[in-house]
Amino acid sequence: MNSMTRDKALQYARYRLPYSIEASKFVIETANVSQGIIADIGSGTGLLTQHFVGEVEKVFAIEPEFEMRKISYELMNQREGIEYIDGVAEDTSLPDQSIDLIVAANAYHRFNPEAAIKEFARILKPQGWLAIFSYYDDHNFFRDTMLVCNIAQYNERLAATRHQEPVTYFYGDSAPHRFLFKQEYYETWDEYWGAVVSGMEAPGESEDWFEIFQEAHKQRFNNIASNGQITVRYSTEVWLGQPKYG
Repeated sequence: MNSMTRDKALQYARYRLPYSIEASKFVIETANVSQGIIADIGSGTGLLTQHFVGEVEKVFAIEPEFEMRKISYELMNQREGIEYIDGVAEDTSLPDQSIDLIVAANAYHRFNPEAAIKEFARILKPQGWLAIFSYYDDHNFFRDTMLVCNIAQYNERLAATRHQEPVTYFYGDSAPHRFLFKQEYYETWDEYWGAVVSGMEAPGESEDWFEIFQEAHKQRFNNIASNGQITVRYSTEVWLGQPKYG
């Protein structure tokens, strides 16, 4: 797959489901980092980052995709307390023991677990925290979205970009706590499709399986829509703890 285009990054920013603001506030309070230094690793277009900027002393937004970083900068409207870094989970370029809290959203699925853990151990302060955010599929909506079009190319891309380790693996020898923050969101076809096609694994319009992929999703949307929109019920899932690395 090629680097993220601006169009796809814009779709990502516009159409991806939001993370719970309450979840971010809970993490800040629990980890006691309102005066702390945060690293958002795999920050993308700032879907999670935006909930921490202005609520803590500083956020380092670590993101390898140029267009993602650029759009995040534009959407943040030059807010203070954030610094963008061209980096990855395995090589953030941050100083040793400089971070009070690492946060990561769904990008954690794409990390190299062993290399990321080594980097987390290097940059976290003693007694530092790790919070991993993701979408919890209360009603199998995300599962069905991924299964709706059983195309070999799509399945191969999904398998190639996701590791198989459980989220708890990133906490080493400690046991993180899990929290759920329920949400409900309404989507039109354009919003549903925009979220689907913004994924890195989704085909581009020039690929020969694009139309089959799109038609399968149109049929799925129409089957579950009422008055032109669907209701997505999900939760922001947060794993929170203080990692212990050997």
